[in-house]
Amino acid sequence: MKHYSIQPASLEFNAEGTPVSRDFDDVYFSNDNGLEETRYVFLGGNHLEARFPEHPHPLFVVAESGFGTGLNFLTLWQAFDQFREAHPQAQLQRLHFISFEKFPLTRADLALAHQHWPELAPWAEQLQAQWPLPLP
Repeated sequence: MKHYSIQPASLEFNAEGTPVSRDFDDVYFSNDNGLEETRYVFLGGNHLEARFPEHPHPLFVVAESGFGTGLNFLTLWQAFDQFREAHPQAQLQRLHFISFEKFPLTRADLALAHQHWPELAPWAEQLQAQWPLPLP
């Protein structure tokens, strides 16, 4: 029987400190301002923050392929927490985020990537603390 194991991402950090995949020669987020790009493309493009107040159920589910550095997740988590603080009586109470990643970052690389966004540190630190070890 053939056994498959999860391989961590093979990456390096460029001169701007942005992680770059060695396998795919691609940056994980924009060198200029990845956080603002994510807010515009992911949050804004999907109208996520605008949908929270009108959501008629207690649970909001988002799924994506390619977790990468978790920037989409962290940005959404921050926005959801801010929504919950501003609207504690809202119908929407919980966020579920489902993501798949073929080549997950190591915890050390994840922490290095997260240094780009100090404003996400409270959420990033929680994610890093729960980051699973790779399966054999």
